[in-house]
Amino acid sequence: MKEVQWLLGPLTVAILAGVVGRMRTETPRDPWLQRLAALPVAEQKALESAPALAVANAAWAFGDVTSVKQIAHTELDRLPESEGPNPNRARVFLRFGLVDDNPDGQAAVFAQACASDSSICNDHMKAAAEREAQARFVAPGNSLPLSLIGGHPRIPGPP
Repeated sequence: MKEVQWLLGPLTVAILAGVVGRMRTETPRDPWLQRLAALPVAEQKALESAPALAVANAAWAFGDVTSVKQIAHTELDRLPESEGPNPNRARVFLRFGLVDDNPDGQAAVFAQACASDSSICNDHMKAAAEREAQARFVAPGNSLPLSLIGGHPRIPGPP
């Protein structure tokens, strides 16, 4: 009896899959898919990058330092280097700098963010970094480094 069940179960699933597949091929395409095909190439590329952006945001919000650094490398490989401002690359560099524990490394990564999008350097770096730090729920990276706050506070005493 068990041999019959092991034979009939997969056979039933295969037949049902064939029937459903046949029904799908005979029905007209969904209007949603037709609208997607009618979009310009740039908008189709933006839609293709939506899952990668969702994974990057989830890794930023809840991931540890190594996962944030890995996803930052993946994002930098995925995003094209362009001549003009690229706010997405600047955002990745800001995130990378916020989790970096080396002050010199932070400064270099923040300079890369400025090179990617110069508009964030003009008195907007702190605000952009605050937005990214608020989007992170675990340390490190959920607070601003001293270099963006205004430097180390003065320590009283003789110089």
